[in-house]
Amino acid sequence: MEKKQKETAGPLKVVEGLAEALLFVRTLEARMPGEDLAVGAAVRSILASVREGGRSALLAAREKYEGVPPSVPLTFSSDDGELAARAATAPASVVEALALSVERVRRYHDIQKEQTRTLTEQASFFASRVQPLDAVALYVPGGKAFYPSSVIMSAVPAQVAGVERLVVFTPARSLENPVFAATIKLLGVKEVHAVGGAQAVAAAAYGVEGVARVDKIVGPGNIYVATAKQQLAGRVGTDGFAGPSEILVLGDGSSPARWVAADMLAQAEHDEEASAVLVTTSLKEAHDVAAEVDSLLPRLGAREGIARASLARYGAVLVVSSREELVEVANAIASEHLHVHTACALTEEGHAFWMRRLKGVGAIFLGRHTAESFGDYLAGPSHVLPTAGTARFASALGVYDFVRRSSVLSMSASMARALAAPTESFALAEELPAHALAARLRGGHEP
Repeated sequence: MEKKQKETAGPLKVVEGLAEALLFVRTLEARMPGEDLAVGAAVRSILASVREGGRSALLAAREKYEGVPPSVPLTFSSDDGELAARAATAPASVVEALALSVERVRRYHDIQKEQTRTLTEQASFFASRVQPLDAVALYVPGGKAFYPSSVIMSAVPAQVAGVERLVVFTPARSLENPVFAATIKLLGVKEVHAVGGAQAVAAAAYGVEGVARVDKIVGPGNIYVATAKQQLAGRVGTDGFAGPSEILVLGDGSSPARWVAADMLAQAEHDEEASAVLVTTSLKEAHDVAAEVDSLLPRLGAREGIARASLARYGAVLVVSSREELVEVANAIASEHLHVHTACALTEEGHAFWMRRLKGVGAIFLGRHTAESFGDYLAGPSHVLPTAGTARFASALGVYDFVRRSSVLSMSASMARALAAPTESFALAEELPAHALAARLRGGHEP
């Protein structure tokens, strides 16, 4: 195949050849932000202030960075009359969709529940004990946009895990949103703190008067929130890096070009830093999809400019020669969302192939009917996914993120005697005589 890059009339470029496709993949790495020293210093200052000054410092930071006076209450509950009244004004169709989402997400995450497992051997037992975390903070951004779906996708897995205390931190403006209020009411969240930014992360990690500290903080936020979580990692549990949204579509020309284009635009409209890429074995599909994207862009209204900027910077249509090359590019990108639009993705045999060959990916959508939009709202799995290539080692948010595991050991006297001598030898090899002594005594031998 001739290896070259072609410009199209719209924002998407068409790139032909595996080598050029893999070269484009390298440009996506630029979306992973580096360390911002100024932001890091500002966040350290905010964290120290809240740690030392407590509630008064928290409210002062809220006023400084969010413009919210101290007179505005800090804490709310799903039982509060004001939130309930606001929730009642949410459109009925939206509330029905929220309820269906909660139901389906809860049903899916029920299959992820883990149980304590025990191995019994010679009157001894060894167990892997699974317990839910006691308290989890869910950070909900309230800046350019608000996503009640993300509240559901984070809160429900925690509830299924059995977390007793689920706390929402969000800027005060979120509480003015009827859909937000309806989401909180549906989920039955009893503790909502009207504060955002690094100061909210500090309050969750350290605790202040009226806000008890939590065990883990999850949820996306701006660079100040992400930096605060990074700086507090170790003191409190945190989720993974939350970067701009991304989708990789694999095609072979068998799906309607407009469907593929719509799936790409569904990610591009999120953010100027979002990435939407099609890799296909069909040159005709490449140009058809690029043309459809251009024709659909004006239908996005206020989001058109965002989508155009995203596609121009981090969008592309990559043409390769075979299904094996589709796999190679997909595994190199390790995308947050991966939609397989090939004909074989509609068959059980095809499902098995892609499940076997695809490696790092946040969520896999098999077949042309499985729009990524369904995954964002109602399909069931959490849409909180690893981004910026971190799917190579990270996973979708799930019930397992809200539990802790402890090993439990109980040995009989006979097993202790049987393991005493080899344990003693092992310990002496590591030059740890007290370890050896403790084992030797269980073997019935005095030093």
